[in-house]
Amino acid sequence: MTDDRYYASGMPTDDTKDHLVRAVALRGNVKAVAIRTTVLCEEARRLHNTSNAATAALGRFITGSLLIAESMKNETDTQTTLIRADGPMRGMTCVCDNRGNARAYPYEGNVETTYLRPGKINVGAAVGNKGSLTVIRDVGLKEPYSGSVELISGEIAEDFTYYLASSEQTPSVVALGVQIKNGIVSHAGGMMIQMMPGYTDEDLDYVEKRANGGFPEITFLLEEGFSPAKILDLFMGDPKITYLNGYPVQFSCPCSKERMADGIASLGRAELYNMIKENKDIETVCHFCGKKYQFSPSEIEKLFNIKMGKV
Repeated sequence: MTDDRYYASGMPTDDTKDHLVRAVALRGNVKAVAIRTTVLCEEARRLHNTSNAATAALGRFITGSLLIAESMKNETDTQTTLIRADGPMRGMTCVCDNRGNARAYPYEGNVETTYLRPGKINVGAAVGNKGSLTVIRDVGLKEPYSGSVELISGEIAEDFTYYLASSEQTPSVVALGVQIKNGIVSHAGGMMIQMMPGYTDEDLDYVEKRANGGFPEITFLLEEGFSPAKILDLFMGDPKITYLNGYPVQFSCPCSKERMADGIASLGRAELYNMIKENKDIETVCHFCGKKYQFSPSEIEKLFNIKMGKV
């Protein structure tokens, strides 16, 4: 059960479940967000059958995407994050909403796992360090907002930190971690510390010293029993930290046969006509969750007639 001192509205009563929590500290000059994504990252690993290196990279990527998605306000808002890089994974895509739902996939999920040191996966070698991180937010305006930066390491956390500073002009600290034991995700989570309008140089210096002063890895703290709220308390060291709210997070894919049909219907008339001529069932696969959908020749023909404007 959650200790009342570390509970925020919307959090699950069991703080060992995947969730995100928000807080403010240093007289309201710092926003602090932490997240546990252990079950979510293990579900992504299971769905995509990823190697250890790809599991660590994809888990960090989803976790970071959920952290920066917490700023979205409306239920219909969505965020798509993309990495395109020169490493063997080639890239990843993640889609989030503001209710803690995320779905993601790697372009190549079975890549070699190398280590920086025993137990520390070299994520940068799997992702690559030449490429881009792009964030696209659809928040109900005429055009989606889009920002993009070059990758600086491929280790994911540093890349999200650079994105926030460069594209959103927000000094931030991002820490991400995915621990894997016997091929299974045992702990995963992250933390994002952001300076708020009105912060002082002393506030920024304090946060930077905390971040660079040997703060333990996120997965170590999770393994030791720290909840996301307790991780924020430990990092900030502010007795007046105030927890605002939280919400559960989960891997969730809204794919359906109807959505897949819409995708097929958007193909050109020539492509649909060729499908009908082949007179064979067509199988489509969702990139995000791997679910398969079958379409019979008659169903393809119906889609073709819709494309042609026929009843």
